[in-house]
This record gives sequence, C-alpha cells and structure tokens, in this order.
Amino acid sequence: MKVPFFIEKYIKQFRAMNPKYDIIYTLSQDDPVAFRDSENVKLSFAAIADTHLPNRESAEKNLENAFLDVINGKDRTDALLLAGDIADYGLKNEYERFFRVFNKYKNDLKLFVTMGNHDARFFYKSASRIVNSEIEGLLGIKLHGKPYYSCDVNGYTFIVLCTEKAVLEKAYISKEQIEFLDKELSRATTDGKPCFVMCHQPFAFTHGLPEVWKTGDMGEQNDEVRAVMEKYRNVFFINGHLHGGVCHYVEEILNKENNVVSLSIPGYRKENNFGQVDAGVGYICEVYDNKVIFRARNFLTGRYMTGEYTEFCYEILK
Repeated sequence: MKVPFFIEKYIKQFRAMNPKYDIIYTLSQDDPVAFRDSENVKLSFAAIADTHLPNRESAEKNLENAFLDVINGKDRTDALLLAGDIADYGLKNEYERFFRVFNKYKNDLKLFVTMGNHDARFFYKSASRIVNSEIEGLLGIKLHGKPYYSCDVNGYTFIVLCTEKAVLEKAYISKEQIEFLDKELSRATTDGKPCFVMCHQPFAFTHGLPEVWKTGDMGEQNDEVRAVMEKYRNVFFINGHLHGGVCHYVEEILNKENNVVSLSIPGYRKENNFGQVDAGVGYICEVYDNKVIFRARNFLTGRYMTGEYTEFCYEILK
C-alpha cells in the first residue's frame, strides 16, 4: 500500500532532523524587554507561534527562554500567546514537555494557547483533551469540551479560535464558534478598547497567500470568520502557520476603516522562510490608551530585532 504523501513527507523530515536544532541558546542580559512608555502602558504581551516541540530536551529548554526573557525584563509583561502548532507530531510526550514549561510560569503570566494543524492532524481527539485540560488549569476557566475560549487581562479581551476537527493544514470553524466570536467581539469592543484574536491559520489572500503556500489559509469558513471580525473596530488578529520570518508578509490590513489588522508571527523553533529568518522570533505588544505597538524580538537570544518590519504602531480609533 502506498504511503500518503503527507505521511511520507513527515517521515523524511523526522529522519533528516538537523543537529543544529539541538543547540541550546543562551539569553543575553544586555537588551531586556523594555517598553516605549513604561508609566503609561495598559497591557503587554508576547506572541510566538509554531514551537513544534518534539520530545527533545533542547527544544524544551529553548522554549523556556521565551518565559525567562519576558519575566526578567526591565518592564513587566502580562501575558504570552502561542499561536498554534504546539507539538511536532501531536504525541503525549511532546505535550508533557511543552506544558511542563508553561505550568512552571503560570503564576507569572497569563498564558494563551491554541492548537495548530500539527496538533490536530493525526491525534485530534487525544491532543484536544490534553490541551483543553491544560488551558483550564492555566487560566482557571471551563471550556466545556470546546477548543475555543476568551479571557480578559487588565480589562482587555483575548479571543482564541481553534479548529474543531482533525485537519491536514486548514481549520474547521463551526457556526457555534463563529457566533461565539461575534458575541465576544461585540462585548470586548463596546468601550473602544482594542481586542486581540488568535488562531493558528491566517485568512486567505493575506501574508503572501496563496503564492507562499497554496493551502495555507484558514479554510472553508474563512470568509465568514473574517466578515465577523471586520464588523468591529480595533481588532488585532494574530496567526502563525506560515513561518514567514520578519518581512513584508508580517502585516496585513484587513479593514483600514475599522482598524482591523492581521499579524503573522514567525515560527519559533526553526529558521523561517523569508526576510530575517532567525528562529525564536515573535513580537512584544504594548497597549496604551491611544495606540498599540508591536515590536519584533528574538526570545531565544533575548534581543530586539532591528530593520524593516520589526515595529508596527496603530492608533486606536475612538
């Protein structure tokens, strides 16, 4: 019997594991997390994606660098987001390593996680049970078997979307989840505050799609989910999945009139595909009364990135 192409692909990847991914990075102390205006920041968070954590000690230690970097910063970071592809193959021992790190720091940060296609591809039911249980413990909320949720930090709302079925690359977002998104966005944006939505998969025709990846978008419910988001003001959508690096593909304006923006976070564990390709890169977000700032940072080495597409500033519409 012929092995399906995607199984064959990952068998080859596993066999060809590059030894450089066993390097354990050392954090610099020279460029700590520090905000543009420490006295007036209302909310701050770090966003990373695609940890693809295998059952390897080096990967676990390198994931911990992100936590050590933000909690030892000059200024206090409130939360950390992981935009999917937690594990590499969706195996129990991979999640054990991953959540061992997350639980170690759950008293220091609010921690938000969503599953990606690597989590949902082979063992969706078992992976979702593990991830849901861990999320409930990390945030002190009840998911009632649903992989999507919302939680407020400092009066600002984070909404986490997630596929509800096993998927190869795209996502399946149910009508119930879309209604949940609509209701939560309505609540969260009533007073004019920005709201942050996270999902592993990006919207179609954003961040270089489909040229950079023919099947890398959200999928069948793409247009419905995007239409709901664009109804509201000051919504920031955070995704992973594309491993695009720090380049012109990072930012996408979904709706200029309502200030709805999408940011594609580079992959954390391995080198990326375009622009500055360093592993370990994500973005630090600073929220003020009148603006939202995203700044690229390498959480493996503990340094802010410099150059194009490393800083984005958005005025909050009133």
